[in-house]
Parts: sequence; C-alpha cells; structure tokens
Amino acid sequence: MAETIIEIKNLHKYFGKNKVLKGIDLDIKKGEILGLGGMAGQGKIAVANGIMGLFKSKGNVKYKGENLVLNKPTYPLEKGIFFVSEDRKGVGLLLDESIERNIAFPAMEIKGQFLKKYLGFLNVIDDKAVTDNAKKYIEKLEIKSMGEKQKVAELSGGNQQKVCVAKAFTMEPDLLFVSEPTRGIDVGAKQLVLETLKEYNRERNTTIVVTSSEIEELRSICDRIAIINEGKVAGILPATASILDFGKLMSGIKEGE
Repeated sequence: MAETIIEIKNLHKYFGKNKVLKGIDLDIKKGEILGLGGMAGQGKIAVANGIMGLFKSKGNVKYKGENLVLNKPTYPLEKGIFFVSEDRKGVGLLLDESIERNIAFPAMEIKGQFLKKYLGFLNVIDDKAVTDNAKKYIEKLEIKSMGEKQKVAELSGGNQQKVCVAKAFTMEPDLLFVSEPTRGIDVGAKQLVLETLKEYNRERNTTIVVTSSEIEELRSICDRIAIINEGKVAGILPATASILDFGKLMSGIKEGE
C-alpha cells in the first residue's frame, strides 16, 4: 500500500466570518491522483486554498510526517508543495509580464533557479535558461503564442491556463494541487491539460490533487475521488465507481441509503 504523503485532520477554513470547511479529514497517498469533487459552494476548492495559506485555516496537517505550518503561504512552497489556483488572473499569473518570466518566476523566487553569479557574488537572471525553459513548455503544452516574450495578458484563457501548468511543472513539486484546471477553456485544450497532468504523474510519481466541478473529468484522470459536501468529506470512491454513487454523495445521501 502506498505511503501517506499528507494527512489532513480536522481542517477548518474561514472565508471572512463564514466557515467553509468544517473539519475535513483526508489522507492523500504518495504518487496518486486524487480528485476533489462536489457541488458548487460545498467547500472543495477551500481544501487547497486552506493548505496553501491563502485564507485563514486551522487544524492539523502533516506532510511527510511533519506538521505543516498553516496560514503562511511561503511555507508549503518551500516544502515542495505547489498550487495551480482556479483564479489564474488574480493569483496565478503576472499578466503584464512575459510568458517566460511567468513560467520561471516561482522557481526563481522560491528555489533560486534561473539565477547565475555575476562578478562572483551578485545573483542575476540567467535569461537563456529562462527562455529555454519557456520554449520547452510552449512546445510540450502547445501554448499558442507569438513566442516566449509575449505578455500573458494577450493570451487566450486556455493558453493562460497552460502557462500556469508550466509554472507548476517548472517547480518540480512533490505534491501539486490543481483547482478547476479546465475551467473556461476549449475541449481540445482541456484534453491536453488533463493528459499532461497524467503524464507528469506517471513519469515523476508526483502526487496530484485535482479539484473540479466536473465528475467525468475527475473520473478520466484520478485514482480516487473524494466528494466534499457541506464542508466535510462525504465519502471517497474509486474513479471506476458509478456516476450514481457519486451523485448520492454529492446529494448528501450516505452509503446504504
């Protein structure tokens, strides 16, 4: 049986004065693709946002056996956890910067990648490494653009989403949260993003947690799917379970009813 990479116990998350998560318990296994599904407003997106420190949270989260500090956004990044937010324009992208700078920025800031020494002691950006990395992902993810120097604000929603995925891959995380990865993008781009996530998981054994409103999307990519209902885990099913079973959990009907 695969080891647990992250253990979530009694996680509560607040949005203002409203409690969105009401004591989530969830174990995520090393190397799996876990789906988080459920109806709108039930708290599924809050799981990643809470762990990544984007909103006030409390509870106990253990990552690789050690307590994960909550409410400190830089901490999970430093520990090898990365997040592709559902809010790509508000959180995920620097819209007035180039594709190549967007892709490289988190790895540059958190891990010191794409930097080289100047005069033996000053860190300066290695422009060639930044460009080469961007070209690799523009080709791999089929980012439709005029080149790596183009501003991200000028891209379509689907191509902006691909830039967010490229940023995540560049960070080489051990655990990757991806929220609503195909929201607002066309069918062809959806399939490419999902297949690339599956490929990355297989090649690197990276644990991926995908949050989506589309159960069929989760069933196409995940090993297991946890349904969030009224701020708690209603149940966890294999991706091969029937759509009826998922529907019951989303409606609050417990197993056996």
